[in-house]
Amino acid sequence: MYTSPAANSSESDRDQFEILIRGCLYCIRQCDQLLHQISAISYNRSREGISSSVGVHMRHILDRFQCFFAGLTVGCIDYDARKRDKSIESDLESARVAVASIAQQLQELSSAQTAAIDVAEAVHFGSDRVVLGSSVARELMSLITHTTHHLAIIRLIARDFGHTLDEDLGKASSTLAFESSQAMDRAKSMSGT
Repeated sequence: MYTSPAANSSESDRDQFEILIRGCLYCIRQCDQLLHQISAISYNRSREGISSSVGVHMRHILDRFQCFFAGLTVGCIDYDARKRDKSIESDLESARVAVASIAQQLQELSSAQTAAIDVAEAVHFGSDRVVLGSSVARELMSLITHTTHHLAIIRLIARDFGHTLDEDLGKASSTLAFESSQAMDRAKSMSGT
């Protein structure tokens, strides 16, 4: 049965915050591993008929994290204020440095920073930007799902260039849990228990 987070104690809030930080760090470690597994040529190459590369997706992932951290200092996360740093998009070493910086910032993030925060972003071309209330915790959750989505696309691009990457790269935690339970069920049925 669902229990509202409002019913949770502050200790439980800290526990959830730590889970979110671990989730973000897991995603960032996947980015780092990927950056150490592919070649500079593959990092910049686009698939035929598609204008994006691994580098474009990696830069986009890191842009969102950078906007998140910049927004913490001013009380509003502006996801439209992306730097779109071409060096991160085109240079493996620049991307590695940016990934390491994000990992460090995540490790230093305090559970005291879980308060309400505004989020701004254009969601429809030609319309005004939307500014909504959110929380640091909710935005961490959003960064996890956003990163996972782009890592799945990156895995497809890298595979087209002959790279064999971790099969779990870009899979949602719920998918990994489901696949694990399916494997356990198959193992039990094969053993007769």
